[in-house]
Amino acid sequence: MAYGICRIQKLKAGSVGRSALHTSRKRDTPNADPEKQYIRIIGEPDSPSTPDLETIVRQRIGEQTIRKNAVLAVEFLLTASPEYFRPDDPGRAGHYEQQQLEDFQHTACEWLLNRYGDRIVRAELHIDESTPHIHAYMVPLDEKGKLNCRALLGGSRYRLSELQDDFAAAMAPLGLERGIKGSRAKHTEVRKYYAAVNASPDASLDMQTMQRQLADRQRAIKDSVEMERTNKALSLENQQLKQRLAKAAAEAYTHSEAAKEWHQKYDDLANKVRDVPLEQVVYELGLDPDPKDKHKWIHENHIINITSSKFYDWQHLKGGGGAIDLVMHVNQCDFKQAIAWLNDRLGEGATIDAVTYQTRDIIQTEQPQPFISPTPNVDKWQIVKAYLTRERRLPSSLVDNLHSSGLVYADDKQNAVFIRRSLNEEIITGATLRGTAGTDNTFKGLAIGSKRNAGWFHFQKGGQSGDPIQRAVLVESPIDAMSFSVLDRTESRKTIYLSTDGAGEVPVEFLRTLPASSVVIAYDNDQPGNSMALHMMEQLPNSIRRSPKAHDWNEELKNMFNLEPQQQPKQPPQAEQKPSWGLSL
Repeated sequence: MAYGICRIQKLKAGSVGRSALHTSRKRDTPNADPEKQYIRIIGEPDSPSTPDLETIVRQRIGEQTIRKNAVLAVEFLLTASPEYFRPDDPGRAGHYEQQQLEDFQHTACEWLLNRYGDRIVRAELHIDESTPHIHAYMVPLDEKGKLNCRALLGGSRYRLSELQDDFAAAMAPLGLERGIKGSRAKHTEVRKYYAAVNASPDASLDMQTMQRQLADRQRAIKDSVEMERTNKALSLENQQLKQRLAKAAAEAYTHSEAAKEWHQKYDDLANKVRDVPLEQVVYELGLDPDPKDKHKWIHENHIINITSSKFYDWQHLKGGGGAIDLVMHVNQCDFKQAIAWLNDRLGEGATIDAVTYQTRDIIQTEQPQPFISPTPNVDKWQIVKAYLTRERRLPSSLVDNLHSSGLVYADDKQNAVFIRRSLNEEIITGATLRGTAGTDNTFKGLAIGSKRNAGWFHFQKGGQSGDPIQRAVLVESPIDAMSFSVLDRTESRKTIYLSTDGAGEVPVEFLRTLPASSVVIAYDNDQPGNSMALHMMEQLPNSIRRSPKAHDWNEELKNMFNLEPQQQPKQPPQAEQKPSWGLSL
């Protein structure tokens, strides 16, 4: 006889995320078949914009106050004994009859929704372990919409027994029975299940009940072995994480000490930089000291007050700082003439000191102009989009998504503009341009004001919205980044696709924080690309190299569309035909 099985686990803050890592296979599960995928049967499918489970739960709870120890969600595990899914061979782990599975899935989901309605925010079917089962998550809101797990599930055996009765009644049409109420395996909490069935059988029970308990015990022993393997894997993962954290802390300390050393060197240098005494300069300019005020110097056209390296002309109501400014003011000359005058009067050494002092003052007080992105031209966007989708064969959905995010657009000259940003996406540092106007337009470069050594064109795909980046792909150009992401369709981990614009700056420190073999060096298939890849792999020993079969990843993408012979991409250029430093689009 086959039995329906319903177990529950109450999840508090922090436990929701850990549970989701297991049920969505974001954490290694040794007893799961990696060739089989879990199936989302209730809830929004995973995508870059899909919130993580804890976010979904908290959104469903709303703005109400949550107690520190409140149950945020209840995890249901719904399944049946193996003889239901594989009646002809119950011992054949991992096997199931498709119709039996479909009937169970439909009936179990119908029971969940009929009993709890929209409180069920997610359910996933697992077919990658020994017996198919469903993990479902319910937000325990009472009739008033308040978070109240006790109101729905209570804490008594009666309420839990009633839950089992209701589930068994729903499963009865499938030929599934409720477990014997006298069984020690009746507990519904996931964490208590294995402890209950591991106990010795009660000798006072009848033979049939004892046989069922023994069957439960055998299954629990098997599950316990699998859980032990999972615990060992988690322990290894935790140990590796601690090692990475220790390494990161050591590197942070090293960088901190290096920064202190450079600050000290700069301070020492700055303290040595002294301007030419303005009293000496003003004397050479022909002014005389005021006998009544030692800070004033007078002339028929000037009354100049000097305080340290600053001066103020009371007669002209104008001031300034430094020897060069003083000479320019009194002699009414430009910068070059002031330098020549200082050299003639005070010599080359004093002149260099004056220039150095003024340069340091400018560095300390003046801020460089921030980068201003090229102005978008809405009228030219459709032409640029056609270039990207027709000539470059990039999917419209990807192009539209990046365009709506402001990362790709058209400027007044009909260039495709690819925005370069810091990794935290807070600072725009420049833009990469690709010409599209006319035929055979080969223009490519950086927009004026872009910082080559800061910021990149990048975007993310895969995983859950709240997941950290787990993988990185480095390519030479924005179009190659987009092309690789299309060809990389089987990858489910959250991945950042990043263009280094040829042999530009690379965020090595960030890449070193990613797991081993999770950095893909995907530069062009030519001599400069290979040289850059070797250079990067020296800095990132755990990275892997991937080369396109064609010259670059966009040509690889276009080759998928069976172009006519006359349209086939040209063979990769010889090494000397491509500079080893610059942009590739």
